[in-house]
Amino acid sequence: MAHRCTVPGKRVLSLERLEEMRMPALVSILDLYTWILIAGIVYALIQIARFYEAKYAELYTNTAGQRTYYRLFLVPLSLFLVAAGRYAFLNDFAGDPFGDIALCAGGIVLGLLVYRLQRLMTGGRR
Repeated sequence: MAHRCTVPGKRVLSLERLEEMRMPALVSILDLYTWILIAGIVYALIQIARFYEAKYAELYTNTAGQRTYYRLFLVPLSLFLVAAGRYAFLNDFAGDPFGDIALCAGGIVLGLLVYRLQRLMTGGRR
């Protein structure tokens, strides 16, 4: 039996209806939290790459320094933001071809940049 809350002159509100109204808000908050975490991680990677580029420029002044291309980390960040915007606009995660392609491309670019950064950090010079 569904519990009902009645207010004179208003519609009848059931607990099931209240839960249906709260779920999209909760999902939106969790989605936003997830995208903020992803953006924070990419920002931390940008700062690490900037540090290592400055470190190599300082240590190897007589040779061409190792470039980390830290500005390229903005590409996956932008692609992730585009995907997040598309998913937020459609109120659904996945199923949007443009959002899915942006998310996939951002992940591939980020993976390649992180691999290069890891090789530079651990001494894998070109």
